[in-house]
Amino acid sequence: MPKSSKKITNARAAAMSGLVMLSVLGGCSSDSSSNESAGTGSSTTSAATDTTSTTATTATPLTDDTNWDDLPTTEVTLTGEGLAITDAGTYVLAGSTTGQVTVDTDGAVRVVLDGATIESAVGPAIEVVSADTTVLEIVEGTTKTVSDAATRTDEEIDGAIYSADDLLISGSGTLEVTANFADAIVGKDDLTIESGTINVTSVDDGIRGKDSLIVVGGTIAIDATGDAMKASNDTDLGKGQLVISGGDITITTGDDAIKAEQHLSITGGTIDVVESVEGIEAPVIVIDDGDISINASDDGINAAASDIITTGLSITINGGRITIVMGPGDTDAIDSNGDLTITGGVLDITAQSAFDFDGTGTLTGGTITVNGESVTELTNQMMGGPGGGGRPGGGAGGGN
Repeated sequence: MPKSSKKITNARAAAMSGLVMLSVLGGCSSDSSSNESAGTGSSTTSAATDTTSTTATTATPLTDDTNWDDLPTTEVTLTGEGLAITDAGTYVLAGSTTGQVTVDTDGAVRVVLDGATIESAVGPAIEVVSADTTVLEIVEGTTKTVSDAATRTDEEIDGAIYSADDLLISGSGTLEVTANFADAIVGKDDLTIESGTINVTSVDDGIRGKDSLIVVGGTIAIDATGDAMKASNDTDLGKGQLVISGGDITITTGDDAIKAEQHLSITGGTIDVVESVEGIEAPVIVIDDGDISINASDDGINAAASDIITTGLSITINGGRITIVMGPGDTDAIDSNGDLTITGGVLDITAQSAFDFDGTGTLTGGTITVNGESVTELTNQMMGGPGGGGRPGGGAGGGN
């Protein structure tokens, strides 16, 4: 059976082979002419901290380079026994099963969900044991339902959709994922969401990519008890990265909404965090663009140490339209355990404490409103008016 030579490429693989170490603020210019300037020019506030740490090149999304025409296509109507895929090729799935769909091959596999229902009674619904490439494609005009069993023999396989290798999700249909054991969608290497409508309900985490989780597009709704979106590698330097460059994401979670163990980058997309404890959290956070709305009960945006990144913590905001509404109590809208740098963007904050940083706070551009009042300098642990408690409306905090 013919096999393609290289199926999924990831530019990060080349970068990581010669791990390029950059300053945590590398590529972020504090005097960019494209940013809106603050009313009083610039301000810098300092506090003692260690800022000697560095971080790796930002992860890039997986892309599908497979010539699928060179591989066979098999149409399958699922039955109670499920399906074991052991050969490379495209598998178009319809029907329903209470079994599992498993992939175990050294070739490229594309699983096309064409109205299929997979409600596993024995473990994960879809499990990629091994593959050179796995593409999960959602057919336009159809709704696919995937759920896993609440128990299993191997509890390390903790996703309703679980891939031990790279996983790329694409297509323009709707995928409904219900996680009854732990997490909904898990990629143990790199996980990229390119497109599709994905609705997730999970008893623990929503979508987790270990080495990287990258969202390029799609419409994603997550209702999770644990973290909603996470990049979880805290042992291999340069991994554990979460990147959002597009898509429409809505999150309701009992813990962190968007979290990375090493680096988190937002360059576009629409993000609505309806409910969370921490809205966005990572040791290093860079926001260049996007429409972001955060409701949180602890910190809205938080740069905090992880097991692998303990110094060089920072938050850098270069652009975007960001609305943060904080709950009452000892909460911070933007909290950096290192440096905080704002060079642009439009920020509308409703909170008792707008900013808290342990290192240097620098404001050189952007438009900032805190509890309805314009702000032109960063004041550490800056306390606003009554603020907090509930989603933005017609009250204090104004509009965007």
